[in-house]
Amino acid sequence: WKPIFDKYNLTKRGLLGEGYEFDSLQYDQYVRKGAEQYITHDLELRAFLESLPQRKVIFTNAPESSANEILELLGVADLFEHVLGTEFLRNKVCKPERKSFEMMLNFLGVHTHEQRSRVCYFEDSFKNLIAGKNEWGFKTVFVKGPTMSTEGHSEEELSQFDAVVRVKVGMALRESMPVCGNSNMFIGIYLTGDSTNVHDKNLFTMRPMMFTLINCVHDEND
Repeated sequence: WKPIFDKYNLTKRGLLGEGYEFDSLQYDQYVRKGAEQYITHDLELRAFLESLPQRKVIFTNAPESSANEILELLGVADLFEHVLGTEFLRNKVCKPERKSFEMMLNFLGVHTHEQRSRVCYFEDSFKNLIAGKNEWGFKTVFVKGPTMSTEGHSEEELSQFDAVVRVKVGMALRESMPVCGNSNMFIGIYLTGDSTNVHDKNLFTMRPMMFTLINCVHDEND
């Protein structure tokens, strides 16, 4: 599995790329089923998101249907301007590939260096966040979770980002993250990703705060 994922950045895309044949919709439904057993409305998360006046958009390697389900369960779906996932990316590219960011930014009307520098990008994937920082000049917030160790990175490497989220998202976080107030847009991940660990409620609860001030489902691969 890992060699395929390392090559394609997304398990389903890798399986298809390697010639495996299966029903894409059934695959998505199977690996992401059961979210309603672990996720409920999060009033603290909603209050946090409502306190941010900037545009908020979900940018995920997961299907839009899955992201929308999670956002509905959390009770924050109406707070996001767009959900951009695998359908938007046409199942051809995914984060951290440059083309995926180009498609997202063009769609959102973010074209200049100045505009990109006002984007606050939340991620739990080190490689995805590095792409946002180094290639696009985003302000970056790392959401700490199991993905960090899965990707082989250490605590010491997190100092290069503007902020690190280590606790549940809530109003207290807003006070400790001045980077949020200096942005025009939030871009983030969504919560439920590629194939594993879909039942970690902490990740489900934490992840949805991420995305482009222009712009969460879970899983270590989103």
